[in-house]
Amino acid sequence: MIRQVILVDGHIDEPSCLGVPPYISPHIRYLYGALLMGGVREENIIYLTAEEARQQLPAGDWLIVLGGTTVPGKYLGGQPLSRKEMQKMANNNPTPEKWLLGPIVEAGIRPGGFNHYVGEGVAHQVLDKLQGTGGFSRDLLQGMALRGASLIPRHPRFPYVVAELETYRGCRRPSQCFFCSDRWRKLRYIRQAEEVAAEVEELYRQGGRYFRLGSQPDLLNYDDGQPNTLERLYKGIRAAAPDLKVLHLDNVEPGRLIRSPEGPHLLKIIVQHNTPGDIASFGLESADPQVIEANNIAVSPAECKKAVELVNEIGGVRKNGLPALLPGLNFLHGLQGERRETVEINLDFLRKLVQKGLLLRRINIRQVIPHGNYRKQPVARGAFDQYKEQVNREINRPLLQKVFPRGLIFQEVIPEKIQGNLTFGRPLGTYPVRIGLPGKKELFRPLQVKIIEHGYRSLTGLQYPFNLNRASHEELLALPGIGQKRAAELILQRPFRGPEDLKNRLGNEVAEIMEEYIDCYQEVRK
Repeated sequence: MIRQVILVDGHIDEPSCLGVPPYISPHIRYLYGALLMGGVREENIIYLTAEEARQQLPAGDWLIVLGGTTVPGKYLGGQPLSRKEMQKMANNNPTPEKWLLGPIVEAGIRPGGFNHYVGEGVAHQVLDKLQGTGGFSRDLLQGMALRGASLIPRHPRFPYVVAELETYRGCRRPSQCFFCSDRWRKLRYIRQAEEVAAEVEELYRQGGRYFRLGSQPDLLNYDDGQPNTLERLYKGIRAAAPDLKVLHLDNVEPGRLIRSPEGPHLLKIIVQHNTPGDIASFGLESADPQVIEANNIAVSPAECKKAVELVNEIGGVRKNGLPALLPGLNFLHGLQGERRETVEINLDFLRKLVQKGLLLRRINIRQVIPHGNYRKQPVARGAFDQYKEQVNREINRPLLQKVFPRGLIFQEVIPEKIQGNLTFGRPLGTYPVRIGLPGKKELFRPLQVKIIEHGYRSLTGLQYPFNLNRASHEELLALPGIGQKRAAELILQRPFRGPEDLKNRLGNEVAEIMEEYIDCYQEVRK
């Protein structure tokens, strides 16, 4: 009899699924559901995120660690467990039965110290061990999805956590990109729209309000791109979670979008039912034809450009100040066939998009993580850093200024990290923009934020409404045109009783500078 299970969410990040906070992957929820279906009582499951497990890892009858990052990434909300950390946890923990599950095993990596290594069908393998169910079945998967929804209130970020939703597993191309970890997968399945909606209903009942259709290689290829199925999916989710706050997506294959006559219709369905600020992430990977051919990449630059144009045309409409749906672009370097000219080819592709007035929400430039027999091309660090700097300067900042203009108000920004006298927060959703907030804010307490400045890849914002009589010294210094002297003068002269009072006491110049930012003049109680 299993008295206690230690379930560690080591955070996964793979081409078709993200589980790093503020996201919670479906796979950790399936595992939780498998344990419950296998007869383990909820109070006997100790659930820990990677951050909590690093602090203290108790012993039990079973230790289950889910983990693995098969794509490169930098994270604000958490850090996935490394191979060394997993091995150390296993070697130092006296628990007799130790399971390592997920993408790390799928990629062929097996840190020592564990008894069981499972890459695919992880929850089914655990349930089979507990009850002898015989492996994978769709009915069992749905049962685990529904039972596992009760994990979400136990997440340390709850209720500000995005539930990643799986629609299908495995790339549906006849042959995959040579560098991609999805090509190893043997277990493939499609979930019915009604099954996903039922899971959302249970997550919603448990308090979930933020959802992302992110766990699939290409949402528009769901059920072979049938518009009726996609519409049933979105309508079902909306009916299951009537007061949801976020409904976003992740992956879209741009070549298929352009080749399919249903592409525009599918985009219109998404824009009709999603929440604003959504991103269709395109895996172009490289605009260099030589690299595309050498890696069996599924899209040409010309097709990607047309896909960017189409998403701008249909998704560029603004809802609550934010574009409904914009494209994102992923570039990978270190791929086979890469040459000195590749960087300039990529830059030229991006420049032409910007010159045409097209919007991109996110440009992700990374270096490939080689798996299996794939060999990474050497990347010159200095040239790579210079290239990223050029993209930031020429492309990213101008795009941020257009997508998130000064004065835009985000209704809900979650402060996540304090560095010095600056707090970094993000709105919840797919690839959320990082916003720097002057001063030290209470973490994980939502704020309304007004944008005042743009960096290369992030924004600066002020809590909204901005109360001049309550603003901190750091907040005043963040205002363009207000330096140390004026900030001190504003604090010494408070309270102000309105714009005229400010103008009379500090003059026209200060009043004009402040006019754009001041929303409130409430008096400070002495």
